[in-house]
Parts: sequence; C-alpha cells; structure tokens
Amino acid sequence: MAKEVKERLDGLRPLLGAIFLVGYAAASFVPGTLWATAVYLGAGTILYAISVPYASAFHKALALVAFLTLAAAVLLGRFDASAFLDGLPAYFDIIAILVVLSIAGYPIRAQRYTVQIRALLAAMTRRGVGVRTTSGALGHVLGAVLDVGSFVLIDVILRRAAPKERVDALIWAGRAFSFAPLWTNLNVLTVTTIMLTGVSYGGLLAASLPFVFVGMAVLLLLAQRKKGEVEEAPDTPLDRGSAAVLLYPVLLVAAVALVNVLVPALSLTATIALTVAAVVFLIAVLAAVLLRQSSPLRRLGNETRTALTESHAEFALFGSAGVLVLSLEAVGALAPVGDVFASLPPVLVAPALALVTGLGFIAGIHVVPLVLLINTAFPLDSGPAPVLWAMAILLGAQAALLLTPFSNNLTMLARLTGLHPLEIGLKRNWKFGLVMALAAAAYLALLTLLFF
Repeated sequence: MAKEVKERLDGLRPLLGAIFLVGYAAASFVPGTLWATAVYLGAGTILYAISVPYASAFHKALALVAFLTLAAAVLLGRFDASAFLDGLPAYFDIIAILVVLSIAGYPIRAQRYTVQIRALLAAMTRRGVGVRTTSGALGHVLGAVLDVGSFVLIDVILRRAAPKERVDALIWAGRAFSFAPLWTNLNVLTVTTIMLTGVSYGGLLAASLPFVFVGMAVLLLLAQRKKGEVEEAPDTPLDRGSAAVLLYPVLLVAAVALVNVLVPALSLTATIALTVAAVVFLIAVLAAVLLRQSSPLRRLGNETRTALTESHAEFALFGSAGVLVLSLEAVGALAPVGDVFASLPPVLVAPALALVTGLGFIAGIHVVPLVLLINTAFPLDSGPAPVLWAMAILLGAQAALLLTPFSNNLTMLARLTGLHPLEIGLKRNWKFGLVMALAAAAYLALLTLLFF
C-alpha cells in the first residue's frame, strides 16, 4: 500500500514541478505579483509535503526540528506570518536552481560525448598524463556544470577504461572538484554566497582565482606521481566532441555571467536557472534539427522528468531549512551568534566565518542552510570587506567537503565506490582536508592584509 501511494505521488511530481518552475519564472520576471508568488509557494509547499516522508532519516529529523521550532515561535507569540512568507521564497529559489542545474549536463551526457571522454582519457595517458590526473581535471571542469553528477560520468568511463585505478581516480576527481565552488556561478553554495555578501561575480573571481590556479596546479602534480594505465582504449578517434566536453562548462558559466551583466535587474538565481534552461533547450532543438530526429528532445524530456521525480532530498532539505531559519530568527535564537561575530575585530571575522562554516558542516548542518543561518544572525553584506567574508565561507566549506558525511560529494563518492563514507572521508582525505584548512588560513591572512 505504501509503495502504491509513493508511486502515485511520484507520478504527480513532474506536473507539480513544472507548475513550481513556471511560478518561479513568473515571480522572477514580475516580482511581487500575487498570483505568481501564490503558485510558486503553493506548488513548492505541496512538493515539500510529499517529499519529507520519502527522504532520508536526516531530512526527516531536520523537518521535525524545524516544525518544533516553528511551534515554539507560535506559542511564544513571535510568529509573523507575513515575514515568514516573505522569507520562504529564498529557500525555494535554491530548490529551483538545483532542479534546473540537474539537467545542465544534458548535452555532455549523450552517448557520443561519453565515448569522447573515454577517448580523451586514453589520449592523455598515451602522452604521459596519469589516470588520476586526468580524472582530477575532468572532475573539476565537468563539476563546474554537473556538480557531483560529474563523478557518475567519470565512474562510467573508468569502469571500462581503468577499473584498477577507478577508486583512487574518483577520489582525486573529488579533491579537484572541491576547487570548483570557488569560481563557478553554477554552484549553489557559490551563488548563495554571492547573493548574501553582495559581491560582484568579477570581484569574487579576482579574489578566488589565484588560490584556484595554484591549488589545482599543486593537486594535479601530486596526482601525477602515480600514472596508471588505460586498459581498454576506445577505437573512436578524438574529434570536435572532446573539445565540446571541455568547453561547454566554461561557455555555460560565461553565458550566465554575461546575462547577469546585461540584465542586472534579474536576480542571480533567476539568471542561472533561466539561462541554463534556455541554453539546454536550444541545444536539444538544434540537435533535433541537425539529426532530423526527435530523440534529443525526448531525452531532454526524460531527464527533466527524472530530475523532478527524484527531487525529494532537495525539497526536504531546503524546505525544512527555510522553516528552521525563519523560526529561529523569530524566537531570537540567532541573536547571540550575531553578537559574537559583531564583537570580533574586523580582521578576525573571516577566520571565524571559515571555522564556523567548516566545523558546522562537519557537525551535520548542510553548508547552504548553515550559511543562511550565519547571514540571518550576522548580515554578511554589511561588513567592511564582503569579498573577504565570501572567500572565508567558500574556503571553510572546501576544507570540510571531503571530510563530512553530510557532504553530497562524499555521499556520491561512497555510493560509487562502495566504500563507507568514513573510509572515503576521514581515512583517505584527512590529510587533504588538513592541508586545505592550512592553505585557506594562509590565503585568508594574505587577503586580510590586502583589505585592511
């Protein structure tokens, strides 16, 4: 009976998801419109309600804590329905972005491009570049647009091309990916940080790219110490498809940045969602015209339906996070946190933000709700150096990304390798996490000297 109920509810998710995304687009273009906001919040609330029962135990516990906090706010007479409804869309915006970004990799998930990635891997190893190094580079580049979905694609390639190197190569891909949130505007943490701190995308790149370039160079050199071999090289020669695989993420990031500059009135979250959706749809239409087949459009439809059907975790996590943060703010529970940050000398705020972000992430608070909590207690756009605050958050999260079992990266790597999250995290990556924490502290000290 329970299985039948879930199947029926999952059958409704694509339709509800489509209504949710339409409401999101309408509310983005015409902010403040009552009907658009009502449709957006209504569809999102229904999806949240039918997501929590089928999410993980962690998400259910988070929902319970969130509603207990909400009940406390109501009983104390501090619940403001208007403020609650005004704040909730910010959390639903994150869900909308995640749903859209889940189909962003549609073009390079096509079979011909999977073959080209295998051919690229073989070509690199023939030129002396190790499997771990190539996997790290792919994990970073593809991760900029596919997020942890890049690990799935790399795993598909490695299972055939280099099965003996697969686990180590995936771990190096995860390490390289940890640098991606420092620059790509297609990462939810990056976007959230930009919006909360009020920094420009160009300003963030100016502060982060030196760290990314040096860090990636050192990481890939270390990965190269053990080269490995491709056991089953494909017969397919390299062609323009291999260049498309590498260029597509960069071009998509550039397209979002360009639209953000040309249409500054549109929020960054809306810019990302609408630009990615438009680019992916145009690619599908172009492919259908060139091939004279409807299969590219059907595949896009199937991927979109799957993304909406399997969005339980996203709605459960960020819906509950919205209820929790807004309720904590209502009861005044976040005021002491804000007081602590406000009492610190400006030069110590960045290290404190990095420390709280990293330790909170390891302790079990997903990093995006954690940053939203911090911002509610201590507005990140009000300080003398918002760019420094942004870098502190991103670097603090990076140091913990491969250590905490509450990270999507670690969860995906554990699922693909069959290893326990603690095996992937603490046992294999504690040195990486420690080095990243020390490097982050040194870089924040350098930036502090530049800003103060």
